[in-house]
Amino acid sequence: MKNILMLATGGTIACEPSADGLVPKLSGEKMLTMIPALKNICNITCLELMNLDSSNICPDNWLLMAKTIYESYDKYDGFVITHGTDTMAYTAAALSHLLINLDKPVILTGAQKPLQATPTDAAQNIIDSFITAADKIPGVFLVFNGNIHKGSVVKKVYSENFAGFASINEQPAGTIVQNSINWLSSYSTISTVNPSLKLIDKLEEKIYILKLIPGLKPDILDILVEHDYKAIIIEGYGAGGVPTDKAINNFLPAIKRAIAKNVSIVCTTQCLYDGVHLDKYPIGILAARLGAISGTTLTTEELTIRLMVILAQTSDNKLIKEYVEQIL
Repeated sequence: MKNILMLATGGTIACEPSADGLVPKLSGEKMLTMIPALKNICNITCLELMNLDSSNICPDNWLLMAKTIYESYDKYDGFVITHGTDTMAYTAAALSHLLINLDKPVILTGAQKPLQATPTDAAQNIIDSFITAADKIPGVFLVFNGNIHKGSVVKKVYSENFAGFASINEQPAGTIVQNSINWLSSYSTISTVNPSLKLIDKLEEKIYILKLIPGLKPDILDILVEHDYKAIIIEGYGAGGVPTDKAINNFLPAIKRAIAKNVSIVCTTQCLYDGVHLDKYPIGILAARLGAISGTTLTTEELTIRLMVILAQTSDNKLIKEYVEQIL
């Protein structure tokens, strides 16, 4: 049987009632004892890494998770992280970039209802996660409601529905039905030669996500620059457009000023699907001419992590653009 390390980090899956509502209290070890079927899947070692509502997760927590996996890498065949759902897509994206040359499974999961609740999705999500971690396909994945989502494309799309998450602009990497995995064909080929695992241990936290609304004043960009933000992701309209000189609130001069001060401007879309096309309309073309970076088809979570990683390494605009826009 495979040897799997479980990292317990809290979240709804570990919640119990309190005077202030549901709070994560249940230990990882206790969760394992409540699901006896796990004994038939793999050998499990549990590490209590933290016990947080995932709204309280921050980049230092991502770095700790990555470091723990890195330091334990040779001892285990795979890893499962139990996690709150609210920021789990950010954590999945982060681990996808912090662990380089990964050749083992790293699986994140959580639940919309606590393990002790009735009904709950927690037990099956945990079982599915250990099945996936004990399988042969390497990489960072988020397992939820019978779906296996690649860590860099997943997004939480339901606040309560057990479906929870979706893969954005890609099909799920696989599905799990009656404890059997069906991988998408593109995941069926496994590289047999991988360089040694590499750990990224620095992140730039001064990233801001700005969601445009009609009437928003462009001086918000100047304020963010004054507060030393290194990158601003603009969630624009449709194909990634921002107001131009045809609007009362023209964003182009503020974008130009920000870029001149070496602040990275990334244009993405408020739409879930199909991504950004800055070459389609003047509202995108003009921003791109000023040096705005295209968010392509990436989620806001993935864009945030890419910027955190590359800006911790360089301030070279060309390298930043290449890293953000690369196809992985």
